[in-house]
Amino acid sequence: MNNATQPPQSPPAIRERGLRAATDLARAQGLGDVVPQVLSDRGSLMVRLPGTGLVARVCTHTGAQRRDPGWWLGQEVAVGRIAQEAGALVVPPAPEAGPHEVDGLWISLWTDLGDQDSRATPEESAAALAEWHRVLGDAGQDLPVMPIVHAMITEPLEYAERLGHLDPVTRAALTREHEEALAAVEGLGTRQVLLHGDAHRGNLLRDADGLWRWNDLEEACRGPIEWDLAVLGSTPDEETGAAALTAYGQITGTPVPSQEELAPWLRLRTLEGTAWLIGCSVTFPERYAEPARRAIDELIRG
Repeated sequence: MNNATQPPQSPPAIRERGLRAATDLARAQGLGDVVPQVLSDRGSLMVRLPGTGLVARVCTHTGAQRRDPGWWLGQEVAVGRIAQEAGALVVPPAPEAGPHEVDGLWISLWTDLGDQDSRATPEESAAALAEWHRVLGDAGQDLPVMPIVHAMITEPLEYAERLGHLDPVTRAALTREHEEALAAVEGLGTRQVLLHGDAHRGNLLRDADGLWRWNDLEEACRGPIEWDLAVLGSTPDEETGAAALTAYGQITGTPVPSQEELAPWLRLRTLEGTAWLIGCSVTFPERYAEPARRAIDELIRG
């Protein structure tokens, strides 16, 4: 189903629909009648399925802006399986991870690591990413190369413009920025690896043994290692990002790219984040409309 052709629902309606879908999926999987517990409601609705040991990712706001949300969740589960089989520290996908389509919403199932009361330090996040690249650098050779800087940018913009939430002039300006940003990375990059794609410390969860495991693999793909390093070093607090990059270099024994070298990748990362905000602002204007406007202003008018 092409979710991007559907008119948006209100945030409460989307949330309720997602909860029903998770409940129905649990029942269909023979897990019994569960009452989902909301863990997060941002781009996706993350819910715990009590008594099952599982967490469901229901592709809600992010899914609405994509032409084929099932494909993206399928890629996420595929990378999860690759990482698990290689022995990488990843939140394991469930045996029946899916993705599953329920009432037009796509859902994937993951191991529940329990409540999280801490966050990885810059050094811990650097160590986790270094280990990811060490174990998985050559893995996933059949995965697509960098869809995160192509469809993940164009599809939200198309969706927002189609539904009247992005005017043609602004869309044209963002498209020019996209074309220029892609041209700026043409031929750049050193080692191609299996990227996490969204490798910031908020996507690390601690397991019962105290180990940090990577979560949220929707943006994982093949691509230049500089992308993951740009994301690792891109934090609101510059010192935190710098500390993470320094630690990564020390752990791997490799030179860390300078901010100047990472700048072209950060430009694309900023555009990707802006496109995501714009897409989410269609279905969740109360949360995302103002941040999307600010991001557009900074990107094309600042």
